[in-house]
Amino acid sequence: MKRSQYITALVLATMLLGACGSSSTPAAKEEKQVDPGMAPTNYTEVDDNIRHDTLLIQTTFDMGDGSFVMVAGNVNPTFEGIRLYRYKVQPDSIGEILAASSPGYDSWTMLPTFFPIADRAGEHLILANFGERQSWGQKLIRMDAAFTDLGFLDVAYPERMQEGDSSYVKRKNIGPYTRLSMKGDSAVFTFTCDSLFLYDDMAGGFDLLVPAASVRYTWHPSTGLVIWRDGRPHPVKQLS
Repeated sequence: MKRSQYITALVLATMLLGACGSSSTPAAKEEKQVDPGMAPTNYTEVDDNIRHDTLLIQTTFDMGDGSFVMVAGNVNPTFEGIRLYRYKVQPDSIGEILAASSPGYDSWTMLPTFFPIADRAGEHLILANFGERQSWGQKLIRMDAAFTDLGFLDVAYPERMQEGDSSYVKRKNIGPYTRLSMKGDSAVFTFTCDSLFLYDDMAGGFDLLVPAASVRYTWHPSTGLVIWRDGRPHPVKQLS
């Protein structure tokens, strides 16, 4: 073989080896961006700022727009229990009630977690934690000029407790671990904790410990509240 033919063959072999090496290296996959959702807004809790002869106030939140939301029940306990009240303070600490939610009935707590809707001034989606010593789940409420019930999220935050040789799961408020994404008129609720206590998956499963990433809730005016578990949708029973 002539020297020029040898050099040409060597160059071709080098090019072929380089081509094989580049084709065997997989292209990096573009990572899909996941919307992490909006964390709840922590409005300032304030001392009681109105006088009301019939209401026993538990907690009051300053909404920052001149109005307040309080959790309150009747001074003389009734079966209806506690409600959310939105009000403004008038002279002499008289409260002007703007709206009141439906009652919590026999719940001891109706603690709200607030999600303001960015493009709708004054409108919020609220998760109201229900329960006595432990959480029963969250009522989804829209707050604008009124309070409107939208459904119930049958989930709680499972905190593992140890007492001596015994361990158990305490069911707590999932509100702080909830994130909201708005997609047009659809609201999507996801959870940032590792696991959830799921009371009812609307498909025959009850009182389950499940990965939080496997569950989300959506709400839309045409479909109402829907739970998605492992990618499968199940309509949530309407509140009676």
